[in-house]
This record gives sequence, C-alpha cells and structure tokens, in this order.
Amino acid sequence: MSVVRSAPSPGTRRGTGRLFKIVSAAAAAALVLAGCNAARDVNAEEPEDDPVLHSSFSLTEEQLLQMVQSQPDPLPARVAEQPQRFLELADSVLDLEHDFILLVDKQHPLPPDYQPADLVSLSDYHGRIGYAAADRAVREAIVDDLLAMAEEAREDGVHLLVQSAYRSWSYQQTLFSNYVARHGEEAAERFSARPGHSQHQLGTAVDFAPIGHQFTGTDDDLWLRENAWRFGFSLSYPDGLEAVTGYIYEPWHYRWIGRDATQLEREFFGGIQQYMLEFLHTHADTLRAARID
Repeated sequence: MSVVRSAPSPGTRRGTGRLFKIVSAAAAAALVLAGCNAARDVNAEEPEDDPVLHSSFSLTEEQLLQMVQSQPDPLPARVAEQPQRFLELADSVLDLEHDFILLVDKQHPLPPDYQPADLVSLSDYHGRIGYAAADRAVREAIVDDLLAMAEEAREDGVHLLVQSAYRSWSYQQTLFSNYVARHGEEAAERFSARPGHSQHQLGTAVDFAPIGHQFTGTDDDLWLRENAWRFGFSLSYPDGLEAVTGYIYEPWHYRWIGRDATQLEREFFGGIQQYMLEFLHTHADTLRAARID
C-alpha cells in the first residue's frame, strides 16, 4: 500500500522560513554577546597600571620600592609597609630650605666662604636659653624651636646650656689643628671635623654642656634623647655608629633639621640622621622631579 505524502501548504513554508530567520538571528546575537563577554574577560585578565601612591607624586609603588631597595635597614621594609606615609612626610621635608637637610660629613664639605645669612646671637634671648660665657650664635630659623625646647625642659626640671653652636671655617681650622697637636691626627679625626666638614658651620648644630662623656646619663642627656626630636633636633653621632657617621658617640651634639624631618627619620630611618641625609643627598632631586605641580 502506497502512502501519499501531502505537500506543505504555502503558509506553512512561509512560517517555517520566518522561524528559521528568527532562530538564526537569535543565534547570531548570542554569538555576538559571547564574543563581547569573551573580550571583556580577556580585558579583565590584563593587569591594571600600577597606580600612583600619593597625590603629590607621580611615583608608583614599584618605582618607590626600587628607589629604597638598596638602602640600609630598616628603610626598605618600612617603606614597603607604609609607602603613602613615607611620601607624605617626604613631601614636607622636600619643602625645607636646602641647607637644613644638606649632607655635611667627611666626604661632603662646605666651602670656606659658606656662612648663613641669618645668624643671631643667643644673648638676644637671655633668660630663655642658657649658653656658655662667650656669646653663641645660631641661625634665626631654628630659634623658635630651640627656645620652645629649652622652655619645656625647664618645666621638667632640666636646664639646657648651649656650649657650642655656629663655627666658621677658620674657627674650625684652628680648633682641629689644636686637637691634632694635642692628640695626633688619627685620634683627632675621630672626634673633631676638619674645616668645612663640621655641621657647626651650618649654624644649625648645637653642643649642649658639658661637652664630653660626662654628659652621658645626665638629666639633660636623658631628656634630649626622649624629647629633642619633637622640636626638630636630631642626634648626629649616635653610640656604636662611628663606622657610619665617621665620628665617635657624641650625646651632646644635636642638629636641627626640622620637625617633619625628625619625624621622617624616626619612622623610616631608625632614628639615624646619617642614613636619612645620605638618602636625601642621593634621591631628593628624583623625588622633586616626580612631584605633581
């Protein structure tokens, strides 16, 4: 028995065509969407640019860490932990007058004619700060912090006495020559600077009395160790760091570098002035160039 197959009606053919077109369009749209999603997924896998760390600098974290990686401990680890904080403090320090953070040591001298223009006599502040019988001078820029420190020390029962402050190149030459005559050159170089190599020529370094190891452990010494940084004063030649600073321990010798700089020194350089000044000597220009106007 033969089976008679009926042909689809024209209406059915048209309906099938429309359905095919709809399915084809939907499939095409799905392919397009799949392609877009794939593109988005690929883009999502691409690493983003390393963002800048601080609004005042164009530096990325990688660039900053490269800058500090060869520095002495604890700087690299502390910057890695708090890079934004480091740049925040560095930003303020870079605004300081150049001489306030100038590296002056056995390798980096001042010229013979260097003399600060704003030297003032401590006799102008008689009664507010003690000083040795002969007059002493410092830069006017440090006076407010020096007087504030002396006042707070007095409130705590400590009476600071400035034994030595600004020294000219020629004065330092005479002083060093006398030490060489008495102790020999090798010994003199451990505790006295050659002319041009003394922080005292900056007018921002102060020796508190009594100069000598009898100062160690006095009320003045203990108070300064605890509090001097809050007024912008930093111990220049700490105990056990002669190989770093070039000089034996001098607990009486403090240099004013400003309150922002002493904060930076404490938080990131382990309280070692020499490390911070060497870092700034090498990298301050790079940091300035990376600042965003």
